[in-house]
Amino acid sequence: MIRGFGFILFLFLALLGSGCSEKNYFEPNRIDGTLQYDGELAAPIAEVGYKNATLENGGVITFEGLEKYHLPDGYRFIARKGRVVAAAGDCKPNIIYDIETKKITKIDLPRRLLAAMFIPGTEKIVFLIEGNSYGIYDYKEGKTIVKYESDMALSADIRIASPMMLENLILIPTLDGKLVILNRQNGAKIREIIVGKGEEFNNVIFLDVIADRLVAATPHRIISVSPKLMDALDMEISDVVFIEEGIYILSKEGKIYRCDSELKIVKSRKFPFAHFVGVIYGKSIYLVEKEGYILATDTDLSSVNIFKMPERIENWFFAAKDTIYYDRYYLKLRSE
Repeated sequence: MIRGFGFILFLFLALLGSGCSEKNYFEPNRIDGTLQYDGELAAPIAEVGYKNATLENGGVITFEGLEKYHLPDGYRFIARKGRVVAAAGDCKPNIIYDIETKKITKIDLPRRLLAAMFIPGTEKIVFLIEGNSYGIYDYKEGKTIVKYESDMALSADIRIASPMMLENLILIPTLDGKLVILNRQNGAKIREIIVGKGEEFNNVIFLDVIADRLVAATPHRIISVSPKLMDALDMEISDVVFIEEGIYILSKEGKIYRCDSELKIVKSRKFPFAHFVGVIYGKSIYLVEKEGYILATDTDLSSVNIFKMPERIENWFFAAKDTIYYDRYYLKLRSE
């Protein structure tokens, strides 16, 4: 969900733009097949986050698929380690929820939790909250270990990347386009890396280690960092995936780029007016397009097959490992 003032701003800009420009839509020249839903969920999707979705009944979908537990009423999934889940809700306290005992431990933070990571071997979480504050919280002791303030961000993309560990370092993506590096032991700030410089929707939406490089992206820029240098590309980004030693960037202009680890463009392919809302990958790359199509291309971007989905994507959508979840339905893609 796009939260707070950012959501109001997003709607205003969308309405303003719709009154003065003609919209174009993706229209394939051919359709190679028609797909149908495989089944229905117990409840529709209530909110989509970074690599997860929460259903209205508290069910949770992660990259691996539909989980077997449910969160307390009104809560949304943030992060998990084993049997404990960090969860947040509007006008509710942030919590740690034990999915086996149903025990709830409140997290004493001043605003809603947006992203988190459990620190391995401890009962501490790394947190990012509304307002763009971040730090480390000990949920066993019920106290904040360290807390830092970053520049206020008035808007954010729904895909707020989660913090991650890199050896003894903690990497925290912020809402204002930075990557903050903390010392795991004491939470001391070591360094900040500027990922994106946009004024709106500038949060980090992708963060991973690829080969010997740290790759991070905002909706407007992607960087690849090695111990000696940093490479960057400026473009309007819908999604980023890593397949077979290649970095694939889905642009908002309907183009998919295949890049090497240094972000040099090896190949690209354009689908006029396509608006990508998700991607699943395996032997092929399955691009989900907003008008209700799945574009299946090989990793070399040489060939493509286009399939028609049951309907246009207008509500919450989430792509897992091999399954597409839309509203309250799911569609499983068969492996080749």
